[in-house]
Amino acid sequence: MAMGEATILAMADHLGGMARVLEWAVIAIELFAIAILLLGIARFTGWFLSGEVMRRDAHERDHQLNRGRLALGRHILASLEVLIVADLIRTVLHLSMANILLLGGLVLIRSFIALSLDYEMRALERD
Repeated sequence: MAMGEATILAMADHLGGMARVLEWAVIAIELFAIAILLLGIARFTGWFLSGEVMRRDAHERDHQLNRGRLALGRHILASLEVLIVADLIRTVLHLSMANILLLGGLVLIRSFIALSLDYEMRALERD
């Protein structure tokens, strides 16, 4: 712990072995978020290749690409939500002002990304 960084409440110190389990749970949740992203990339690749390889019409290619972008956007949003859960658990386990500020910053950044993606996805759905 850095000098001047006061721990408000170290929940991990009071949970004993349960804290270790929860820390592993955080890692598992983060890996799940990565798996969601990888699945989104796989689905996007499928839609992209379907549009490029299988379709000859430019309109149909654009339609397939938009479907892929929608699928990828949904997976990114889901992954961001899952990562926020992991960050919340980590912050509760190691509660300090620095961790609270970091969590607040991450939530703001992820919320901005989510709003931007949501706006773009709604525009794609209208097309």
